[in-house]
Formats: sequence, structure tokens, C-alpha cells
Amino acid sequence: MSEDAITMEQVRAFAAAWFLALDQHVPIEQAYSFLADDALNMQFPDGDIRDFDTFRRWYERVTNLFFDEIHALHSVDGTVSADGAEVRVVVGWQASWFEPPAARSKRTSMDATQDWTIRRSTKNAFGLEIVTCNATAEPFAYALGFARL
Repeated sequence: MSEDAITMEQVRAFAAAWFLALDQHVPIEQAYSFLADDALNMQFPDGDIRDFDTFRRWYERVTNLFFDEIHALHSVDGTVSADGAEVRVVVGWQASWFEPPAARSKRTSMDATQDWTIRRSTKNAFGLEIVTCNATAEPFAYALGFARL
């Protein structure tokens, strides 16, 4: 492996930064810097994302619905090469949301297993971008006593 090859440590730092950005509801332009401009393919339970327009619709919906989000990166494993990586990401996610006219908000807590394809990029400090993401590579593992989506 050359010294310029992508490392698993670099991929883990990138994944942690992505989830922190989601927790912080960063401006959409900052979120775009983590995503491929072309060939983007993200699969979520509530729809597929193929470009920045569909990502924007998804992002605006979830950032206006969920609050008090916490993404805890449990693991990132897979294969890396000079120019890309194929990884399985396991992330713990907690979030609250409110459905009027309910008297209380709901809280979920789950582990999500995701499969990502990552490649080099010049759009962010990590030098990587997500090309594909299957957010439900395995069914969500919900914690007992928490709401389900």
C-alpha cells in the first residue's frame, strides 16, 4: 500500500464527521461536501437518493422532524484501496420527534448497519466522499422500550 492510499483510520474519521454533521443539522452545502456529485446512490427506508436535489428533500425533512439526535459510531470495517473503500458501518442512533397533537414526543434508540462505497474527493478536509450508502443493510436493531420508526 502506497503512502497515498486511503487508510481505515481515514475512513473512520470521515464516517465520524459525517454522523456529527447529521447530529448538528449542518447547512446543506456542508452536508453536500460529504457526498459524490455524480453516481450518488443512497438507500433509506423512506426513499432513495440519487442526486443533490433528492438529498436536499430528504435532509430538509429529517432535520425538521428529528431533534436531540445522537449518532454513535460503533464500527467501520471493510476493504480500502488507493482510491476508495467498501465498508460496513454500524452506528447507534438516538433521536426524538413530535407528532401533534400527542402530549409527548417520541424517542428512538437503535443500531443501524450500513454499507458504504467511498472514493477520494477534494471537497472536504477528509479527502473522501460517499458514493453509495445502503442505510438498511440489515434490519434496524431497536433498543427495548424505545419507539420504532
